[in-house]
Amino acid sequence: MIKLSIIPEPVSFKIKGDCPAFILTDGVLFEGDETTENALSDLVAFLDRVFGFISTGTGKEKIRLEISDCEPREGYSLKIEKDRILLKGNGESGLFYAVQTLKQLIFQSEGSLPEAEITDYPRFASRGFMLDCARHFFTVDAVKQFLDMMALHKLNEFHWHLSDDQGFRCRLESKLLLTEIGSYRSHTCWNSIPHQGYYTKADLSEIVSYAHKKHIRVIPEINSPGHVMSMLAAYPHLACKEKEYTVSSFFGVKEDVLCIGKESTFTFIEEVFGELAEIFTDNVIHLGGDEVPTKRFRDCPDCQRRMKEEGLTDENELCTYYLERIALHLMKKGIEVRVRDTKLKNMDICRQVTSGSASYIAKELESGSRLILSPESSCFLNLPCAVADLEKCYGFEPLTEGVTQKGEKNLIGIEACLWTELTDDMLKADKATYPRLGAICETAWSDPAKRDFSRFCDKLGYYRALLLSEGVFPDSLKNSRPRGIKKAYGKLSFKKQRLLRFSHRVKA
Repeated sequence: MIKLSIIPEPVSFKIKGDCPAFILTDGVLFEGDETTENALSDLVAFLDRVFGFISTGTGKEKIRLEISDCEPREGYSLKIEKDRILLKGNGESGLFYAVQTLKQLIFQSEGSLPEAEITDYPRFASRGFMLDCARHFFTVDAVKQFLDMMALHKLNEFHWHLSDDQGFRCRLESKLLLTEIGSYRSHTCWNSIPHQGYYTKADLSEIVSYAHKKHIRVIPEINSPGHVMSMLAAYPHLACKEKEYTVSSFFGVKEDVLCIGKESTFTFIEEVFGELAEIFTDNVIHLGGDEVPTKRFRDCPDCQRRMKEEGLTDENELCTYYLERIALHLMKKGIEVRVRDTKLKNMDICRQVTSGSASYIAKELESGSRLILSPESSCFLNLPCAVADLEKCYGFEPLTEGVTQKGEKNLIGIEACLWTELTDDMLKADKATYPRLGAICETAWSDPAKRDFSRFCDKLGYYRALLLSEGVFPDSLKNSRPRGIKKAYGKLSFKKQRLLRFSHRVKA
């Protein structure tokens, strides 16, 4: 029997014969209407790019695309018959995912497909990938390549980390110094090479438009009230202690933060997010909000006054006050708000959780907290495979014992994260991301009963070849599953690297 595979694993895949039923020729006729145009364009572009294939539409073979409501949200069906392929999708997104599956089948079979039927739909509504462009800047073309690969993996949320201590990357007309000063650092750790780069408003709009064609929402993140050295370098009056600041050249948590006691801080941040919301039209904004040292709050008379006025018992509550106030401001404008790790009182704020035991996650879900899970041990692609190997990434199961159907509804989805402190070019990014993103996307999309690591590994031959054909350079299966001395050395090397790069702290 002809053997074909799909990543992520579909709900149902039945191959009905040993012989090709549909052979792709340059005479194939594509059928659809204006609602299927985007999906069809993606398929045609793929065939031309990978095979140099351009259809004349004069043959007997037909590929028909239709919008249908027969499958669950974002679901699709794909039917291969003699000289005919029929793709049906629930809405344009479902049809687009049907095309992603067909692209994989055509690539494996070189266009000779057996009779088959596929029914498929996603497990989670939110299937995300985060790219950190603050630590190292990636070009517009590089970001587009990540979006192309997200689409192939049926991921639908691009979380874009655009600011941190080491750089502010989006140009805002109302706050030009954020990029004129905040996008440049003199060097990185112990090298002497300056690093800079930012996205213009036109660049940002171009990325948003490109993502939307691939049914991907773009979620910008401006991290605060911590991780703000690039902001303070541009606008030092935002700090608890006004002095000269520089964009951080070293990584790690910095003690300087936004002053929560000053009302001008809130005015400034609200204006930043107001302009950001005009560019990013999906109405979702990530506030970051993690790793906020409280020393400056304790020493700041403005912050202490704010705590007294608001009846706050400690500086951690002051940080919570800041996040919930900014969140409420945005939510009144119809914007969904997300934060990282910080537990807030407002249950409407979605939390991205990167740590915590299975029992903790279950308890939070049952209590009504809306969560996106990104456990560091299995979803942080910046970790070397010696620390988070392919099997560990694939083995992550977000719903564990103790989570009821009520709790399941509060799990919005999962997200893979590529932090770039140690990833300064696309080749390193590719090897860090793939094939582990393939493993994570199966957790996000596929029914747990359909997931099998051995079967997943069997798919990696064609998967690797497909990525290479698209100009992406994944790590090898051997490197993504290090063993013995290689694994031990990899862990030791990573610890040494982190110690050198992350131990530096900026003090007043």
